[in-house]
Amino acid sequence: MSQKISAFYYIKNNKRRVSVLVTSLAMFFIITYISMFLLSTTSETFKSVLVENGKYIQYIVFGADGLEFDRSNPKADSEDIYMEAVNKKYGEIENSLKQCKGIGDAFIAQVEYTYVASIVGNYYVEIPMTDKEHMEILLKHMGAGLEEGRMPDKAEEVVMDRKLMKNYGYKLGDGLSQNKDVKIVGIIDCDYYFGCGLSGGSSTFLNPMLCVITDGTVRNLESAIKKQGIVLEGSTFVDLEKGEKDLQDDIISVISSSTNIIFNGILLIITLLVIIVSISYMRDRRSEWCLYASIGYSRKTIYFSILRELLFTFITAFLIAAAITMVLMKVLDVLLITELGLGCTYFIPEILTKILCAYTALFGILQIPARMEIYKIKTIDAIDDDM
Repeated sequence: MSQKISAFYYIKNNKRRVSVLVTSLAMFFIITYISMFLLSTTSETFKSVLVENGKYIQYIVFGADGLEFDRSNPKADSEDIYMEAVNKKYGEIENSLKQCKGIGDAFIAQVEYTYVASIVGNYYVEIPMTDKEHMEILLKHMGAGLEEGRMPDKAEEVVMDRKLMKNYGYKLGDGLSQNKDVKIVGIIDCDYYFGCGLSGGSSTFLNPMLCVITDGTVRNLESAIKKQGIVLEGSTFVDLEKGEKDLQDDIISVISSSTNIIFNGILLIITLLVIIVSISYMRDRRSEWCLYASIGYSRKTIYFSILRELLFTFITAFLIAAAITMVLMKVLDVLLITELGLGCTYFIPEILTKILCAYTALFGILQIPARMEIYKIKTIDAIDDDM
């Protein structure tokens, strides 16, 4: 008999048992993806801080060895002497620096800091403090517009984007976490974790850095300025390349071990559950398959009907789980992630690939009990002989 056995006969008449298997497989997808989605908010948030910000605003901290001041002078370590040396060095390289490819502007700024806290860990964000002219340049460069409050018009006032405000729980009028004297007077609409403000108004900065505005093409700032003949020995460069390295070393590498442990733990539990359910599912059907064999169906035909049933179950579980996961991610994004001022991404290719590989492995593992049951099939005549 060559006629195929429809996979839908059993599925239609045994919805409860099939639904248990579908639910087990779907829960594996949902729990795994949602867990990784929540953990990914850490890397996505800090990627915005370290990489996206670093594409457009970079910093140079002049090394003391490259600055010209008399170290034997008892006042050499004073803020005024140091700031004078910083301004002199900047004056020497200003014209050449602005001619470098990818650099739009550069100026001395006092840099304040605030923190962005994720589900796992936190990281600092630079808040450049400068004069009104350069503050407006920064805001325009980052595509930021005032949303609430007012723009800074006094020294030590800043504006910050809404994500930073939500993340730390800031309110208008609050001082920065790292310097309470710096007050938040406005909220800006910006695609980045960004804030800026007016400096103290004196020629002396407590934390002077060279703020460099770039067009997104400068990865290694030191190399970029060397092409224009600018060499700053001993200086520290906070650029896109450093941001990418810090993201990989400080964030991704640290949380990857946690994600692997979580994924493998969920996979182990679900695999055991699916195998137990599947073995029970197949044992209960032995008499059905014996009946098929008795009326002329071959073991091969019966086996392929089992494969089609399993394939339908896996595909159904995948589609249902994908739909539920999308809804859950949207709900979590609106109710939790956005309210915490965090970043996220819905599509995580490496996790989706792992889940598909796990599904493939489970599908292969389930062939073992299927084949074992197939070899145990007997026709009615053979059963009667045994009796």
